[in-house]
Amino acid sequence: MKKCPYCGTEYSDDAIFCATDAHPLDERHSEIHSNQDKSPSAGFGIRALARIVDAFFGLVFGFAAGILAGIAIAILNAGGIIAAGWQHRLHGFSLTSLGFDFLGFIAYHFFCEGIHGATLGKLCCGIRVVTEDGSPSTLKGALIRTLAYFLDSFFFGLVGYSSMQKSPLNQRYGDVWGKTAVFKVKEMAPDSQETTTRFILGLLLGVGCWVVLVATGLILKVL
Repeated sequence: MKKCPYCGTEYSDDAIFCATDAHPLDERHSEIHSNQDKSPSAGFGIRALARIVDAFFGLVFGFAAGILAGIAIAILNAGGIIAAGWQHRLHGFSLTSLGFDFLGFIAYHFFCEGIHGATLGKLCCGIRVVTEDGSPSTLKGALIRTLAYFLDSFFFGLVGYSSMQKSPLNQRYGDVWGKTAVFKVKEMAPDSQETTTRFILGLLLGVGCWVVLVATGLILKVL
């Protein structure tokens, strides 16, 4: 067991940082805490940039979903399964399609952050989702923080920003409820980072689910 020298909270041996005051729990990370510029937690700006990068990749995923849906619709149309006028329905508004888009967004972040700790946006920005004590993220924590994002993003992210200002680990409400944090990869111990295999698995599941769900929503619009 490890004990925080400041607040006295006890943690398991694999814990890296105190969840209460972000103080390092071993000497290897003491220099990180002593230098404010090397704080392990990622700030609002870099996390917002990661979301923007993910939004760009989302457009790419949407294009792939459109191709997949187009192939499926062409097959269904050739088989006489789709009623006439499907072209107009495809370009119309659909709550069902919008719902599948949201499910795809949730699945992408859930699998990427729950299995490896990073979406493509976070990977590009050098940040990673972890538990409060710095150990690898969990599926439960990833799901909670992903669902809570819809609250944290209100008013262009000001709701989440206000929570981060009150947290020593820069936790938005989703992080607080999911007991997660977002750390800079360069300030993390090598043994606390996930393997490349887990990244590939999380990415394939996340991107695959997003593409399939968006394509399913498009197909349902024309049926």
